[in-house]
Amino acid sequence: MRSIGLAYALALSAGCASSDGGGDGLSRGESAAALEVSLAAENISDPTTLPRSGLATYTGFMTLALPLDGPARDVTGDLDMRVDFGAARNQVSGSASNFAGLTGGLAIRGGDIDRGTDPDTDFTFDGSLTGTLAQNGDSYGIDGAIVGEFRGRNQDGLTGLVYGDITGPSGQDLFQGSMAASRDAD
Repeated sequence: MRSIGLAYALALSAGCASSDGGGDGLSRGESAAALEVSLAAENISDPTTLPRSGLATYTGFMTLALPLDGPARDVTGDLDMRVDFGAARNQVSGSASNFAGLTGGLAIRGGDIDRGTDPDTDFTFDGSLTGTLAQNGDSYGIDGAIVGEFRGRNQDGLTGLVYGDITGPSGQDLFQGSMAASRDAD
């Protein structure tokens, strides 16, 4: 867990050194990619051995490839997730906000853990992703989903995919993305 926490701390501090526009430090997009690579090096947590009680919070990044005013471009935001391992339903929730160049935010709701899944063929948790993002006075409705895996022996992090529909002034289109977050100290 220390190596994941250290990698996240370095990525976060470097990401604070500059905006997505670049600079001497890592951009938020580069910080998100570094965290994702660091977590992907950890084994997927065995779904059958996940805790049956307790709460965990995760902090990291969500990067979405959004077709806002032309071809899709990556925008990175802050990700905060909560996992209630003891709940019967709606175990995964959270939010994503502060996307580069956008206002608004997204809510993660209704996420469930599948302790019986085979992580070689499917994901360990899922959830819905909804909300509105805006740019230059145009609003974009997001209606999507998240799927992901816990990483490390003690669920020290999580990684996953994001996908769905985006509806804006030009109509409806598809988007995709990724997420990565480290577990906060309990």
